[in-house]
Amino acid sequence: MSTDDDHPERPFRSIPTAPSAGETSGSASVKSALRVLKIFEYFIGSQKPARAKDIACALEMPQSSTSVLLRSLLEAGYLDQDPKDRTYMPTPRVTLLGAWIDSGPIRDGRLIHALERICEETSAGVFVATRNGIFSQYIYVMQARTEFRHHLPIGSRRLLANSATGFALLSSCPDDEILAITRRTNAELPESALCPADVLKEVEKTRRDGYAFSRGLVTRGAGAIAMPLPGGLDHGHRPLVLSCAGMLEDFVQNEAQIVAAMRRAVARLTPD
Repeated sequence: MSTDDDHPERPFRSIPTAPSAGETSGSASVKSALRVLKIFEYFIGSQKPARAKDIACALEMPQSSTSVLLRSLLEAGYLDQDPKDRTYMPTPRVTLLGAWIDSGPIRDGRLIHALERICEETSAGVFVATRNGIFSQYIYVMQARTEFRHHLPIGSRRLLANSATGFALLSSCPDDEILAITRRTNAELPESALCPADVLKEVEKTRRDGYAFSRGLVTRGAGAIAMPLPGGLDHGHRPLVLSCAGMLEDFVQNEAQIVAAMRRAVARLTPD
């Protein structure tokens, strides 16, 4: 098992990789539309009823605007409200919106079950990410059950060339594409100052080990492990990776156990 001396934590640099779910500078109607999506993503993460003020606080939105949106969604049949405690909850109508897109392990619940099982076995935060431009982006999120409570909402992003999820996604790409992504990242985000040779080295290690291990690379004191998921899990055949995140010290000590739990999940999702 690796030790701190084998893989020292890299010097921390603040690079604007996440979150990506902030307000837009567009019109009021665009902001309202994005806020509606953020409300649904909030329920995906919390998986329990919530009051308007709790939703507004979690999403850092004005409570008055949040209440108006919730009432509109209630009237449209996308939310239910408990008259006793005034909490809101999505209706089955919401599940129909994207039911036709996903298939296999996503639609039948096997992917979510796999994430829950990893979370139970490791107490870590568990995520699924895909590529979005020069970023990896979280599309499924299950928050950690430990003292590490760094909240990461669905839609959060990390640089492909500077994160565990990114290295795992890049591991299936040819080197010339990886170099192009690194150059584009440096052009669009000069403060990232990424070294192409270092990025290739990290990706090659990911290919060799079968997983990437980020030691304080994005968030000080945090560790993340990521590995590719089998292809064809969703309708769009996007490349997907599985990731766990938590306290770096815990991840260094329990690297083998966390990797084993993740590999079991990948095996269960791999077609026969």
